[in-house]
Amino acid sequence: MAVTSDQARLKRQSRIFAVLAAVAVGVSLICVGSQIVVAAAPLWKGGDVNRALVNISLQVVLAAPALFYVAGLRRARQVFRRVGAGELLTLQNSRGLTAVGMCLLAGGLWSSLISDGLAPPSSDQLAVWLDQTSLVARDIALAALGLGLVMIGRVWAGAALIKAENDGFL
Repeated sequence: MAVTSDQARLKRQSRIFAVLAAVAVGVSLICVGSQIVVAAAPLWKGGDVNRALVNISLQVVLAAPALFYVAGLRRARQVFRRVGAGELLTLQNSRGLTAVGMCLLAGGLWSSLISDGLAPPSSDQLAVWLDQTSLVARDIALAALGLGLVMIGRVWAGAALIKAENDGFL
């Protein structure tokens, strides 16, 4: 009976995750699209094409972490859909979890190493510096969590192989 109750809970949590992930993906894509449209807006009034292309390219570079996170959420939805269906220790889930980790790792590193370097310089105020430092710390934390998920995904793959071997003996 505990297994059925645990499975029902996993299924319910998987559905909740799917809804929250869909909202996050939708908001992220709307924001990224809006940033690109705003960068391209001068073209509609006969603006400088070269400048607009530079601004659009800059927005794409700055939006790359959000796109990595969207890809990670997509992979996470697939993993948790399978987990909700009762597929726990599978190689497919371990690969999916590893992919989620790689997306977080890539997004965090991209944001801290590339996007932050492209941000306009700010004043020398301590509060602004602390705010920027907290953003870098957030990005590094996301990268570390991503690496942790990659490691867990690889452990999960080993567990899936052991489970498959044990199932073969039965």
